Amino acid sequence: MAEDVSMTDSSITAPVQPATQTSTSSRKRVRTPKTQTLANLTLRNPLWAYIHLSLVTAKFPSSYPNYPPLDSFTAHLHLTSALSQFLGLHGGAIPIDILKLEGQDVWVRIPADDRVGFVAAMGGWVGRGGEGWRVVGWSSWSAGASGRDGGRDLFGD
Repeated sequence: MAEDVSMTDSSITAPVQPATQTSTSSRKRVRTPKTQTLANLTLRNPLWAYIHLSLVTAKFPSSYPNYPPLDSFTAHLHLTSALSQFLGLHGGAIPIDILKLEGQDVWVRIPADDRVGFVAAMGGWVGRGGEGWRVVGWSSWSAGASGRDGGRDLFGD
């Protein structure tokens, strides 16, 4: 599962010229060069969470070659059903952006504040036909959401 990163610190530094050596006495003092911070940036609250889900069915295992791929309408119905069942009206109001569908896998984007409830709802939902969602991974910073290839599977074909 991808590791969730909640805060990133980055600094831009520039080297400062080393101080000159003083020769007021017989001992010479050598100063080490220091760096000066030009800018400091901290990203604390990401706006979105990217989640990779896989639909697991009781009738057809994922290795079944002729199982029809998941379409966006069915995926949205299953996602909304799981959210409404687990979180009620609040769950039904969570906006879901379906980014990619591939076979039985779906990549979605939701507001970062709703990530914990969304993952709990998906993991605990079982549909009428015995289907359910398996959370493959999530991330706050990349659309890959699974961490296995840095998001190349989302946009590359």
